[in-house]
Amino acid sequence: MERVREIKLVPSGQRLSLADIRRIVHPVARHIGARVVAIHEPGITPNFHAAMLDEPQLREKSRQIYLLHSDDYGAWAVAVPQDPQRAPAYNWFHLHYPQFLDHEGIAQAMADFHGIAVWSSYDLSMAVPSDFPQRAPNDIAYWQPPRLGDAMFNWWD
Repeated sequence: MERVREIKLVPSGQRLSLADIRRIVHPVARHIGARVVAIHEPGITPNFHAAMLDEPQLREKSRQIYLLHSDDYGAWAVAVPQDPQRAPAYNWFHLHYPQFLDHEGIAQAMADFHGIAVWSSYDLSMAVPSDFPQRAPNDIAYWQPPRLGDAMFNWWD
């Protein structure tokens, strides 16, 4: 499997704080005309920050999208729940195995404002590489994530 980007574990002492996440997310949301509804912090599970954004739509009032940041890998992605109709607005578990999106406005704002490259849905849908770095040995063998994105943005305990 040809990898577009290198995957590295972030040393524990170099993880982003909630203030850092807010500093990154709010200008991006404003740029796309969205409102930050809430930001969920990582814990034992999940391993990622999830910023819920209400994004205006042409024919609909708005849609909820999520800007995710993996605490373990420093990766950023845009996602929606697999089944947005069934997802309660503030039940963060609905982001278990999310649908990853390519969002041109967010990707451009993240690059322009912060020098951050958002992972593509294509890359996140690839199989987990055999040399995937793990915080705990055997996580991949035990949890068997179907996609790279599920390994990087996970709910493992």
